[in-house]
Amino acid sequence: MISSLKGKVDRVFGDYVEIEVSGVGYLVFVGKRNYQIGDDVKIYTYMAMSENEVALYGFENWEDVNLFKMLISVSGVGPKTGAQILAGTKSDLIIKAIGDADVDFFQKIKGIGKKTAQRIIIDLKSKIGGLGELDLTKDDEKSDESDLVLSLKQLGFDKKEIDKVTSKLPVTLETTEEKLSWCLTNL
Repeated sequence: MISSLKGKVDRVFGDYVEIEVSGVGYLVFVGKRNYQIGDDVKIYTYMAMSENEVALYGFENWEDVNLFKMLISVSGVGPKTGAQILAGTKSDLIIKAIGDADVDFFQKIKGIGKKTAQRIIIDLKSKIGGLGELDLTKDDEKSDESDLVLSLKQLGFDKKEIDKVTSKLPVTLETTEEKLSWCLTNL
């Protein structure tokens, strides 16, 4: 398994680059990233094997590789579609779109319809939530608040209304359920 490549960019064409490593050229799908011939690069890769081909997909870091693996675990999302999702935007925006259940975000990507976008969100929301818990910059209070905001959004309230009511939350309320109940009575 080829997990990363370090070498010079030998050719750039379309969504692919050829990276020369010790005299061997590796063709890697990288999407619409800006690589120039002669650049020294290190690309983290995922090697996809099917009965018709063996292909390398390149990413800037391990987090993108792991997100790619999650995306292609969703039924209907193959390696090319997963790579297009990651090539089109930053991984933190993809994670946010999954957390916010933003179907439109995924529908803007070529080859993804409404059902596939919904499937991505449904299948990965619990996994992405697990990744969010690993974020050491996030404390429990912020986590509760984001759950509250997400719940209110899913109930159809807009950002302005949510910001207005959450800014007035009594500090005596501890659980997300208590906070949600208070917000609903005060909206």
